[in-house]
Amino acid sequence: MNTQDKATLGNHLKLDNKAMKNVSDKMNDLLSDYHVFYQNVRGFHWNVKGENFFDLHEKFEELYTQLYENIDELAERIVTIGFKPLHAYSDYLKNTIHKEITDVSNGDGCVKHVIDGLGNLAQSHRKAAKLAEEADDIATADLLTRFVGDLEKRMWMFTMFSK
Repeated sequence: MNTQDKATLGNHLKLDNKAMKNVSDKMNDLLSDYHVFYQNVRGFHWNVKGENFFDLHEKFEELYTQLYENIDELAERIVTIGFKPLHAYSDYLKNTIHKEITDVSNGDGCVKHVIDGLGNLAQSHRKAAKLAEEADDIATADLLTRFVGDLEKRMWMFTMFSK
């Protein structure tokens, strides 16, 4: 292996360091998106009112539970690829595409925000997965692709609920 190869393939996974740093940065952006969206969904769960309260209260809990599991897997993958996951809300707020949603208790409004948030998360996953694929990080790409399938299914279900 020549000196150039040793410099670029210096991490424990034998993948290009610069490419993996880019993957890590994108994963931390995604981790930030998850945390803000997760907190929004928790707020919907706690504050939703109206005739669909029981159904939505339960569905929001299912959703935030899955988001929490995804957060943990994403953070652990960032560590696995040799980097540090963000862990401060101030960092999340600086690095997310999501806005904090406050004072929403109407079921239809909550569902609309959930659909938008799921769509934004799926879009962010696709971008991160593409970057991981370009870095030959197939494990990260696979993880993100699996998450997209779940997000899209949930988005479809919430869309059907709102019709």
